[in-house]
Amino acid sequence: MSDSTPSAQHADYRAYAISLVYTAAALGAGFVLKRYFGVANVGLVLLLAVLATAVRYGLWPSLVSGAVAVLAFNFFFLPPVHTFTIADPENIVVLVTFGIVAAIASNLASRVRAEALVARERATVTESLYQFSKKLAGIYALDDLLWATSYQIAQMLQVRVVILIPEDKRLTVRAGYPPEDRLDGAEAAAAHWVWEHATPAGRGTASLPDAKRLYLPIRTGRGVVGVIGLDSDKSGILLTPDQLRLFDALADQAALAIERILLAGDIEKSRLAAETEKLRTALFTSISHDLRTPLAVILGAASSLKDLAGALDPESHRELVTTIEEEGQRLNRFIANLLDMTRLESGAVAPHFELTDVGDVAGSAAARANRVLAGHKLTLAIEPDLPLVKLDPVLFEQVLFNLLDNAGKYAPEDTTVNLRAQRDGSVIKIEIADEGPGIPPADLERIFDKFYRVLAADRKRASTGLGLAIARGFVEAMGGTLTAANRDDRRGAVFVITLPVETP
Repeated sequence: MSDSTPSAQHADYRAYAISLVYTAAALGAGFVLKRYFGVANVGLVLLLAVLATAVRYGLWPSLVSGAVAVLAFNFFFLPPVHTFTIADPENIVVLVTFGIVAAIASNLASRVRAEALVARERATVTESLYQFSKKLAGIYALDDLLWATSYQIAQMLQVRVVILIPEDKRLTVRAGYPPEDRLDGAEAAAAHWVWEHATPAGRGTASLPDAKRLYLPIRTGRGVVGVIGLDSDKSGILLTPDQLRLFDALADQAALAIERILLAGDIEKSRLAAETEKLRTALFTSISHDLRTPLAVILGAASSLKDLAGALDPESHRELVTTIEEEGQRLNRFIANLLDMTRLESGAVAPHFELTDVGDVAGSAAARANRVLAGHKLTLAIEPDLPLVKLDPVLFEQVLFNLLDNAGKYAPEDTTVNLRAQRDGSVIKIEIADEGPGIPPADLERIFDKFYRVLAADRKRASTGLGLAIARGFVEAMGGTLTAANRDDRRGAVFVITLPVETP
């Protein structure tokens, strides 16, 4: 805020000098008017100089200009000229009236000027506050917000700023302008006092006045969330009442932004906690079902082999051994899915790229899926002369196996599962389509979430809910995409993998 008090204006000697220049110019204009145009009363010309001085420099320079104008008017234009004697009583009235009018005009013009300056300053402050609020609205990181706040306060109040925010129940310097990273003992004690008592402390206050900074609390709806420290090189009161009101406005805006960021953090923590709890519940449910079921079957078959070893015919013996093998493979697939998901979430999946024939990988995956598709008919339609694709063949075979395994779980027996690969412009598309019930529209994206499973036709959970999530993770790690949709030609679901073709 600029200083427009009379004492400040009185000390501006340059303004007084220019006011005399204005008066001299008006006096010269008066001589010209009197000599060449015969104008006798040139007082209004001198009055213009007084008004111009008042508008430009305020009250005191205009009063000096008015006094000089009165004397010059008497000396040069009232007879007898070139003396300060006034012969005609009428001219006394004219001179006194001129002086009174000059004084009143100076006062009114200076007041108008002062009000205009105040209005201009308020408009500037309002615009700065508006721009500051817009800036804060676009900030989502607490450190960026604190830095912007410290910079704005320093620029508008012409002070040095430090902002302290609690971290691990300890008040810590988080921002400053100029940059500041720590406080000494007295300063830290004053800041801690403000944090605990929510009242100002330090310079110019009754609490810990020996501190070099003035510390003020940052308040939100949840209480004091931080402390701002201010200091400057000037002596005396650090902030005038107007500056203190401006600081309150800046601090209130910063407090609202801080509370917004803290609330967003709380909401995110709650969401993550809920998501973690949901995943934990799904994991426990999946483990309890998908681990215990095959284990129970294996234990039962092994117990039968042990107890009835001599009474079993070869066919029954083979069936029990086959059951143990199938359930063991099922258990192995479940554990492998858990390990793959752990690798994906930890970022440990690093594809080993090599130029690969998609048809060869598709054939390997189909052979591996023969057992899970024993009750289905699998058809392969690989477009001839497909270009080699840069991918990890081991990961890609796992992707195709997971998709074929998913089709086998949801499609009824004696239906066809189609695997087709063809080139489409700059990408290769691999489609795996089944003749099952299809995917509910609400589940088209959710089926790729971890542990999310669509109800099967018998209303039972048909899978662990990890295969599709792993498949999408592997495909995206190799630079491709995996999407799900329902078939257009008949009932069933179709999964589409797109892989970019590298141009030599």
